[in-house]
Amino acid sequence: MKPASVLLLFLILCSDLQAYDPLDKEERNDYVAPVENWQEETVEIPKHFSEDNLQSFTVPDPNSRFQYFIERDSLRTGGDGVTRFLLVIRSNRGAVNSSYEGLRCGLREHKTYAYGDGEKLTPMPGAEWEAIPKGGEYRTILYEDLICNLLTGKPNPPDAVFRAMRDNQLVNTPFIGSER
Repeated sequence: MKPASVLLLFLILCSDLQAYDPLDKEERNDYVAPVENWQEETVEIPKHFSEDNLQSFTVPDPNSRFQYFIERDSLRTGGDGVTRFLLVIRSNRGAVNSSYEGLRCGLREHKTYAYGDGEKLTPMPGAEWEAIPKGGEYRTILYEDLICNLLTGKPNPPDAVFRAMRDNQLVNTPFIGSER
């Protein structure tokens, strides 16, 4: 068969095919909408935090007026894959703010379930998942350097997270013992 004949035959066979566009939502019997099967667990918000159980971590900012802590017993990854923790932020003047938050490793999202002060946490009904910005804020540090493994999209083990916090090191680094 001559090359021109092969090309003609190919064009004739392909003329009946239509291009498939997965974003095309016209009434077609071949379109199947993606199904979101992830289900968030019911979240129980801690009533307060224990001062004796706080682990500090560093947010690199030479002008920072704040100290950052996570309550050790609160850092857990649920069956839904969300890593939740109780965060405490203390100003140099002694003011205390706290929040109960969650991170979705691999998706770069966070959610704040409750806010509080040094006494108690108040639930935030209707809280939504939000993107974690790139930059030096505490959620970025927790996501990129401590809690989430950026290579696997899974959470790091709590003992590795707290060891890195204690030693002012990064969990997600190609060089063992890398410091900030």
